[in-house]
Amino acid sequence: MNTEPASNWQISFILSADAVPFFERALDAGNTALLASEIETGADKGKWKLDAIFQDRPDESLLKASLCLAAAAAGIELPDYQLTELAQRDWLKENLISFAPVSVGRYYIYGSHIQEPPPKTKLSLKIDAATAFGSGEHFTTKGCLTALEEISRFKRPRNILDMGCGSGILGLAAALTFKTNVMAADIDPESVRVTKENAKINHLARYMTVQAGNGYKPMIIRSKAPYDLVFSNILARPLTLMAKDLASALAPDGLAVLSGLLYRQEAWVLDAHRRVGLQLKKRYRLEGWSTLIVGR
Repeated sequence: MNTEPASNWQISFILSADAVPFFERALDAGNTALLASEIETGADKGKWKLDAIFQDRPDESLLKASLCLAAAAAGIELPDYQLTELAQRDWLKENLISFAPVSVGRYYIYGSHIQEPPPKTKLSLKIDAATAFGSGEHFTTKGCLTALEEISRFKRPRNILDMGCGSGILGLAAALTFKTNVMAADIDPESVRVTKENAKINHLARYMTVQAGNGYKPMIIRSKAPYDLVFSNILARPLTLMAKDLASALAPDGLAVLSGLLYRQEAWVLDAHRRVGLQLKKRYRLEGWSTLIVGR
């Protein structure tokens, strides 16, 4: 019997900051570690290096198809890349350790590899990177957490929806903040699994209902409406396509936090939401990425 561990495989890209999330989503899977880091010196200064490490060799035809779609969505040509076999090491564990804690306002997101106890003055979540999209490190997540902190100063939502939950950070942060019911939904079954696991790890499972499904279509999501706070940290196009469904699911005095869009996509996204009766309340901009709060 062959007792050798499975080989690890790596693919790397040099990308502009606004292209990174498209490729992260294309590469992300339960057996993949992702690491994005800004290049600070040399000819590529200001760009980002994205590494994906696979536990097993991926299907190269499917991989290329996903990457072509990511490039098209980002509005760029597919960059040159090479899939290479790595020495047999626990790359997933090593990648996990490379993620430093993320502090956004009063929120503190840290991995299980962090030995120091979280600050007592912070609302803390233990979330490991590279299991599903969203470990707190991306600018869109930071924008949403900033919006959540501001909303918490004047509103006490009792029924919350995290649409496109990824690893569940936003829904879990809302549950931690308001100690109330949160519906988390994602089209990706792996995101559903990871969000449920993160809810247990952070002792928030009693507040969380996690559902796999396409947008607002599942009956359980529609049956729990209206929501007085909705997070939707996805991408510009699905935000526009779901604007009508969001408006239908939102309480009369509800607020929605929209993210995953670039500065230049704000007008497009806002126009779709104005057509269904939702207006801009506040925007946050961070490193090319926008987070919008909308409501009636």
